[in-house]
Amino acid sequence: MTRLALAAALALVASPLLAQDNPFKLPKNKIGAIDVTYTYTGDTQGTAERAISNNRIVSHETTTSKFFGKTTNTDSWSLFTPDSAYTVDLTKKTGIKRPNMLPYMEKAYDDLDGTSKQRLHQNMHDMAQMLAQAFGTQALSAGAKGETKTYAGEKCVEHSFASFSVCSMEDAPAIPLHMQGDLLCVNFEQTATSVKRGEPPASTFAPPPGVTFQEDTNLTVKPDSMARGFVNYLASQQLADSLAKAKADMAKQQSESNASSSSGEKPREMTPEEKAQAREACEKLKNFDLGKAMANAGKSVVNEAVNEAVQEKKAEAKNDAKQKIKGLLKKPHF
Repeated sequence: MTRLALAAALALVASPLLAQDNPFKLPKNKIGAIDVTYTYTGDTQGTAERAISNNRIVSHETTTSKFFGKTTNTDSWSLFTPDSAYTVDLTKKTGIKRPNMLPYMEKAYDDLDGTSKQRLHQNMHDMAQMLAQAFGTQALSAGAKGETKTYAGEKCVEHSFASFSVCSMEDAPAIPLHMQGDLLCVNFEQTATSVKRGEPPASTFAPPPGVTFQEDTNLTVKPDSMARGFVNYLASQQLADSLAKAKADMAKQQSESNASSSSGEKPREMTPEEKAQAREACEKLKNFDLGKAMANAGKSVVNEAVNEAVQEKKAEAKNDAKQKIKGLLKKPHF
């Protein structure tokens, strides 16, 4: 897997988008064009490239990930323009064209009243905090601004949430120079290795050859209505009430868990040795081949059944032989 959906969601929360009034409005870049290359480390290995030219953003990722004994190779290409989003699976040579939903969502947010806007931000913040608590990650303020760092000779400002961080360029917020996340047994790190200012070659934005784009019928019908419905839901009192109930339930469960503890104290921090053991367990889990284990278990069951049947046949044959001998012994002799 290249990304966990949850990891992507938390990384979005950690981005500077939520630090501004309209979370669906892409931040303005002070530079017109740039091209950045990356390397992936951790449980995802590979390379990536991201380039911008005015209002176009193109990305190309080639990665290899491993989990549950399964290795997944991904080679993907994407292009975002002001009105469309194109994605391509370069391995399968298949492409999908969708409307760019961000402008519609940006407008839908602007159409909200002040109370609804505040509630939307609070709802998104609460959802992020609940996800962090559910997965045992450290709770930080959504989009908390951190220190200024330098990658590939360029400065970036780090924003973090829980165990995820995004360091975006100071004069090009749409370009991250470093991303890092750690969730359960999966971690990834994306680091910029080179930054080239100036207009990238025209070929960088050209669609891959041999790919025919299919329209995503789920989003082509009235995308403005779909965006408005989604944004209104995020800003709804209904969602706020649902989140409040869920938070209360989680707090109650935590309280009961603490009450059941013999010491009555909050759970202690893991020691370095325990963290090392947990990481070792994670490594075993990532290298555990579930399919092979199930196949071996199936073979074991079959072999046991066969052996049992063979033993039963032997026992029956032996019993038959005994009965025959007994019969011979009982026959009268003349």
